[in-house]
Amino acid sequence: MPMNDSLIFDSWVSYGPRPGKDPEERWTLDHLLSDLDFYGIAGAVVRHNQMQSYDAMHINNRLSRELASYRDRLFPCWAVLPHQFGDFPSPNELIHQMDDNDIRAVYFQPLRDGYPIHENILNPLAQVLNPRKMPILVSIADLANDYETAIQFSRIFHACPIVLGETNWGQWRLVLSIMDACPNIHLEFHFLQANRAVEFLAQRYGPNRLLFGSGLLKHSAGAARGFIDWSLMDERSIAKFASENLRSLLGTGPASPASFCASDDLILAAHMKKPLPALVLDAHCHVLDEGLNGAGGPYVMIRGDVKNMFELTRRMGIQKTAMMSWSGTVCMDVEAGNTLIENIVDQFPDEVIGVSSCDPTHQSADQIRKTCHRLHGQKGFRGMKPYPTNNMSYADSRYAPYWEFGHQHGLYALLHVAPNLGGLDAVSQLAARYENMTFLIAHVGGSWEFARQCAQVINKFPNVHAELTLTPVTNGIIEWLSREVGADRILFGTDAPMRDPRPQLGWCVFTRLALEDKKKILGGNFARILQG
Repeated sequence: MPMNDSLIFDSWVSYGPRPGKDPEERWTLDHLLSDLDFYGIAGAVVRHNQMQSYDAMHINNRLSRELASYRDRLFPCWAVLPHQFGDFPSPNELIHQMDDNDIRAVYFQPLRDGYPIHENILNPLAQVLNPRKMPILVSIADLANDYETAIQFSRIFHACPIVLGETNWGQWRLVLSIMDACPNIHLEFHFLQANRAVEFLAQRYGPNRLLFGSGLLKHSAGAARGFIDWSLMDERSIAKFASENLRSLLGTGPASPASFCASDDLILAAHMKKPLPALVLDAHCHVLDEGLNGAGGPYVMIRGDVKNMFELTRRMGIQKTAMMSWSGTVCMDVEAGNTLIENIVDQFPDEVIGVSSCDPTHQSADQIRKTCHRLHGQKGFRGMKPYPTNNMSYADSRYAPYWEFGHQHGLYALLHVAPNLGGLDAVSQLAARYENMTFLIAHVGGSWEFARQCAQVINKFPNVHAELTLTPVTNGIIEWLSREVGADRILFGTDAPMRDPRPQLGWCVFTRLALEDKKKILGGNFARILQG
């Protein structure tokens, strides 16, 4: 299905060897070129991973040499350091070399490179970069995740557009505070997956300060595409976010959209910004009470109530959602949370699969049994979801009434694994003890290390499955899990509205799997589990 997509210009990409890389992780320039084509990305501002490990100018020159044949779509971003310490050129010499290599963006990593953010140190660089309005990329971690530090950095480079990267949904208030104070700050979004983040920030600041970023090669660019493919913004704002803003900052960019071949109807539908033409069931979702935009602490969830969540799920093509409260799971306000879900199931029986909460630190055994009879026996809830915030192992005997009911009625449980809950050993104990239940390990796709550990348990117990969702949207891990445990043991989930559901769906759609395997992961496997 050859087609042209709207032009996407990626602001946050890196390749090359690096410490800590998993053996399965994609890392070469060939991998990057292949992934850009697969994900339909026309071009990218590219960094070399070795800039974080070795001499900066040596790696800068290496980056320029390696990208020389691809300068129509790959735009090198050089690492920049202060010159005073003897290991980096003077600002004037740096600018001369940048001009010789047509470098349009630079990357600062002050925390990693070990120098203070102060005008005494950075003013010499500011004096050459500010007149050029040079785009500066910087991770919020290298600004110490700190408001004052970010403000000081942005004011030193007051004329430079600063692309703040690797911010996450838990830093919502910090990020907006920085954006409010510093009009030269721009955002990329591959980790900033807060619910409706792009739309909310576009309305607050205008779309010109928002940039598409994927986090390739470590993270899936299919996930990042979710903010484009199922956007609620108007087409003009989408175009700015997808490419025009970055092109304006650099004064250059790819000339035309990426040409690619949509390998199946799901990818085609995403590219055409349509709901998916398949059974799609969300196996992991929370909800807030009506009218709420947050759940306390760092958990800002714009429009996190059920009616507003449906605006997104229907646009994406999710037909049913397994929904649990936030208050009953995370907050341990079990009765209030279960009542909320009970009311939502009554209101939307065709779109919501009820998931109960349980907490033996607030409920007696009799109360747990009564909850199970009401929600599962009478209301038809299929899912069970305890949570780590009670510091009790899932295999603790006080959970027995919950699991015994689930075992008797062929229910499933979604388990967020944590050391204080007995880890994967507790899952193994439950799977062996309650063979008539199905246990979904939550967040299996979050890291290679955790996925490897989970694969061992899944392959040992036929009633244990992997649920994928997590912010890192690890590139290539869904394909690896499919090889290790089989596509029929993996489930799609979003964890909305804590994070926006669209990147989680894009991650699953843009995989190098057969169409039938994708359909299993997106809904077929969960449908089979729900049948009991």
